[in-house]
Amino acid sequence: MTNTNISAPHTSPSSPRRRSANIRYLRRSIAIAFARGGAHATGSGLIGLLFWWITH
Repeated sequence: MTNTNISAPHTSPSSPRRRSANIRYLRRSIAIAFARGGAHATGSGLIGLLFWWITH
C-alpha cells in the first residue's frame, strides 16, 4: 500500500525583497554628497565670516 497523503515541503514565508545593491550605492552616494556639500558650505561660510570680522 502506498502513502498518498504526502504533505508539501515546508517553505518559509516570503521575505520582502531587498533593495538592489546599485540603488543602495546610489542613495548612499547622494547622501554623502549632500553631507560633504553642507560641510563645505558651512566651513567656507565660517571662514568668510571670520575673515570679515578680522578685516573690519
